[in-house]
Amino acid sequence: MNGPYLRMLPPSASPLRPADIAAGVRAWMTGQGAESLRREVKRRFGARHVFFTTSGRAGLSASLRAMRTLCPQRDEVLLPAFTSFSVPSAVVNAGLKVGLYDLHPWTLAPDMVSLEKALNRKTLCVVACHLFGYPLDLRPLRELCRAHGAVLLDDAAQAMGARVGAELAGTMGDVGLFSLSRGKNITAVDGGIILTDREDLADAFGAMPALFAAVGRIRTARNLALALALMVMLHPRAYWLPASLPFLGIGRSVFDPDFSLEGLDAFRIGMARSVFDRLDALNEGRRSTAASLRETLREAPGVRVIQAADGTYPVYLRLPVLPVSGAWPGDFASRAKALGVIRSYPLALHHIPKLARYITSAGEYPTAEMLAENLLTLPTHGHVRDNDIKAIVRIFGELPLEKCAGFKEVAA
Repeated sequence: MNGPYLRMLPPSASPLRPADIAAGVRAWMTGQGAESLRREVKRRFGARHVFFTTSGRAGLSASLRAMRTLCPQRDEVLLPAFTSFSVPSAVVNAGLKVGLYDLHPWTLAPDMVSLEKALNRKTLCVVACHLFGYPLDLRPLRELCRAHGAVLLDDAAQAMGARVGAELAGTMGDVGLFSLSRGKNITAVDGGIILTDREDLADAFGAMPALFAAVGRIRTARNLALALALMVMLHPRAYWLPASLPFLGIGRSVFDPDFSLEGLDAFRIGMARSVFDRLDALNEGRRSTAASLRETLREAPGVRVIQAADGTYPVYLRLPVLPVSGAWPGDFASRAKALGVIRSYPLALHHIPKLARYITSAGEYPTAEMLAENLLTLPTHGHVRDNDIKAIVRIFGELPLEKCAGFKEVAA
C-alpha cells in the first residue's frame, strides 16, 4: 500500500459512533433495552414475535431447530448454491442436511426451475437470500413452499430496509432473519434478529432456553472492547492494520458449523437500538454511493453491474459486478483490494470440501459456479468518497479483460 493506497477501504462497513457504545453500556448497566429494541423492530417490520441471537448464523440455526420440532420427519434445507458460507454452517449446526438450487445470472434471484426440481418430501425449509441488499420478490416461492408443505425462511441478513413494493425484506416468509455483524446494514459487533408471525414457531423459539440465558460479564466486556476497536479500525486510515493480520481472517469465507446457540447480551442490544434509528440514513447513503458507481462505471465498458429487479428498493450493502465477457485478470482482485473491491464468496457451496458429506444430492449449478469465479463487489458504505469512486472506475476502465479457460457464459 503505497501512494494513494495508504487509504484502505473496507469492503463493507457499518460505522459505530461513541453514542452507540454509550447506549450499549447504559443497557448493560441497567439490564434494560431488549423490550425497546423488540418494540421498534415490531413497529418497523410489522412482526408479531421478535427474538434476538448472538449472531445471524445462530439465528438461522435456531429457526431451523424450531421448524424441525414442528415437522420432525423432514430434515433437508434448500439453499442457493451461491451464498455466505455461514448459511450452510447454520444448517449443519442444526443437525440438518443441505439441498441446493441455482440462481438467475442477471438478478441473483432463485432459478425457479432449479428450485422446484430440488424440492421433495424431505424438504423442511427453503432459504431465500437477498444477497448484497438486492431484494427478491418471494411471492412465487411462497406459493411453491405452501404447495409442498415447506417453510420459507426470508434471509434478509444483508437487506434490512430493502423492499419489494410495500413488502419488506425479512417479512415475506414464515420466518425472517436479520444480521447485526460488522459488515451488515447496521451493526452491534454481531447479532441476529428473528421475526415470525406464526404462533407455533414463536412457541418453539420460546422453548429454547439458550436464547434467554444471561450472558456473563467477561463475554460482555469482550464485546465492548470489540465495539471500540471496530469504531476505530473500520476507518480507511486504520483499516490496513487489521486487514494485514492473517490470523484475524478478515474477509475470509469459512464453513464452520461448530458454534453455540446463544442470546444477545444487553450491551449489544443497547447498541443495536441506538444504531437502528440510523438505518434509513445508512441505507440512503449506500444507495447514493451505488448510484454514483453505476453511473460512472458506464465509462468502463467491460463491466456489468448486477441489476435490481423492477419495482424493488435495494439497499446496496455492496455493489456486485461481473465482466461483460471473459474474466478478470488473475491478479486484479488483489490489486483492487485497497479500494474495497473484493471477490465475493470464493466457492459455490457444492465445492466446499467439508460440506460435501451433508449435501443430499449431486447437481449442476452453473450460475453459482460462474458467480464464485467472477463476481466482485464494490464498497458503498459511508467512508467511500468521490475520489474513491473515481479511483474504482479508473482501475476497471484500464482493465484488459482476458478469456479464462473454464469460464462459461451462462444464458439469462
